[in-house]
Amino acid sequence: METKRNQKYFASKGINVILIIGLVICLVGIVLLFEQNTRPFGLVILLVGSAVAVFGSGAKSGEAEIDNQIHSIVKDLPEQAQIKHEVYERHFLKIINPVLLKGFDYSTEDLLCKKGPDHKFRTQAYNAAQLYFTKEKIYIYGKHICLVDDSEEQNYEISNVVTYEQVDKAYVEATSVKAAGREIKVFYFVLKLKDGTDALRFSVDYGADVDKACDDINHATEKMTIYARERAADKAAKRAFLREQDAKKAAAANA
Repeated sequence: METKRNQKYFASKGINVILIIGLVICLVGIVLLFEQNTRPFGLVILLVGSAVAVFGSGAKSGEAEIDNQIHSIVKDLPEQAQIKHEVYERHFLKIINPVLLKGFDYSTEDLLCKKGPDHKFRTQAYNAAQLYFTKEKIYIYGKHICLVDDSEEQNYEISNVVTYEQVDKAYVEATSVKAAGREIKVFYFVLKLKDGTDALRFSVDYGADVDKACDDINHATEKMTIYARERAADKAAKRAFLREQDAKKAAAANA
């Protein structure tokens, strides 16, 4: 993780002055190249300007580099989630697809936030979580990533396992935070449990896919909770039947 370059990305204000100076020097060098008497000097100026421009562009991370660093960590999350919980495709519930949630974190202390030329807000922290669904449980595995601090305290795993009977509902909660000199609308995915706690809660890149994930999770929860109750009732009935048979056998033996 390029933490120092990332820190400079969030700390920098406005345009990159060093890069602009380098480009101006390059322009002067190009102009001098057109005159035969100043051509050698122009070449030197062009080389100096190029060096300054390269230094200016490399002093801090750019948006693409930030995104690539995140992608390199998140891309293996589905496989890591399966290994972590020892749950694989053969275990997956058919009525719902696995859900991957991700987004920049706006809840960190000393929030750093910057709007890129792509009009996207980025912060110094990022969350991603993979959810897998089996007949009995929801498995959650994710990571909290800090772009400016590579300590274990700031870079950690998110892990949880809950039954469908524990789940209240999944929903999106909209709020706003003050960052980058303005109010930014932030959307949180929440998997709420019946005891009032959150099995998972973090800000996500909001879109129709997140709404669909909530609908699918709530549908699966309803169906599998009913299934669990029916299965428990069936097991109870079988146990009662076996006890009754045992009682009859005991009574016959004592007769």
